Formats: sequence, C-alpha cells, structure tokens
Amino acid sequence: MNRDWIARVSRLIAAIALYLALAFSLGWYYTFTYYGRTGWPMPTPDTCASLILYYFSVLNVATAGQAVHWLLTFPIAGLLWATSLWVSAAWFQQRKPEWSVLSFQFALTTVPMSIPGPVMAWIAGRTDVGFVWQHALAVALRHAWIEPAGWLTPLYFGLGLVALALQIFVYIRLFAKPSRSACLHFLVSAILLTLAICCVGALAAVPLRFCLE
Repeated sequence: MNRDWIARVSRLIAAIALYLALAFSLGWYYTFTYYGRTGWPMPTPDTCASLILYYFSVLNVATAGQAVHWLLTFPIAGLLWATSLWVSAAWFQQRKPEWSVLSFQFALTTVPMSIPGPVMAWIAGRTDVGFVWQHALAVALRHAWIEPAGWLTPLYFGLGLVALALQIFVYIRLFAKPSRSACLHFLVSAILLTLAICCVGALAAVPLRFCLE
C-alpha cells in the first residue's frame, strides 16, 4: 500500500517537473517573439490551456513575479487536462486508467517542446564575450531583447505537432482503440478543460490581484 502511494506521488512530482520544463522552454519562445508578435499557440490542449490560464489570471506585478506566475500555470493546466480526460472517460464508455499514470504519461508527451529550452537560454545569454547569465536574465525579464530567428516559430510548432501526435498515441494506449467514441471523448475533454481553466483563472485572479497588486 505504501509502495503504491509512493509510486503515485513520484509520478505526480515527475509530471509537475516535466510541465515546469515545458514552461521554461516556452517561456523563452514567447519572450523571444513577444516584440515581433510572431509567437503561435502550440497545438496541444494543455499548452493552450496554460496560455488561457495565464492571461485570465494575469497580474500587474514586476516581471519576476509574472515569470513565476507563468511557470505555475503549466503544471496546473497539465494536471487539469489529465483530470478532464479521467473524469469524462465513463461518459464515453472508455476504460479509466490510474490518474497518476495518466498525468505522468501525458506530461511525458511535452518533452519535444521542452528540448529547445537550454538552447534558448544559451541564445538569450550569448554576447560578444560569450555566455553571460545576467544578459539571459535580462532577456527573460524583458529588460533586454533579441531578434527571433525565422526558424524559431516553425521549430516550436513542429515540435508541438509531434507532442500532439504523442498525446494521441498515449490516449489510445491508455483509454481505447480509435473510434468515434474515443474522438468525442478527446474533444469533449478539451472543451471541459477550457471551461475549467477559464473558471480557475477568473476565480484565482481575484485573490491574487488583491494580495499581490
């Protein structure tokens, strides 16, 4: 019993860590493309939900606080995505996997989008004298900026499509074989996730703004 509990907690911690890595990578991407307005939303439901949650609960605080806020939205949205799929499975006669397994395996699908993160950090800190961490931090906090490369958005969107394909693969493996019911389940879960994220963002914004702004 204790081993099962430890395994579940371990999977949950790993899922949160993977979503934080995703937030780190996409944070650089959207920071690089912020001034040029060339950033695209990623095609997976959890990453889209993270953006919605961030902007629904956006805080008028220093950029360091906004960066922490950004990081926290991704694990919340990712776990809500797994929860939406898990809760609605019975509505479509799909088998219901262990929630922690579902959360961890869906978090694993985000790895393609996380891979460029360290490279983006290196690009942000690159100067004429080599890598300077203070310059990378200035870029991250929007006190400095760099011109995004033309390949940046196609790279991230392509990796997002890979992540989406992996999510579909994991869904089929955990829930059911492809069918009309499975397609409806995936779609309805995405809608449920969007509604949940809007509610969480709107409700969380009130106390956060009261306490932090």
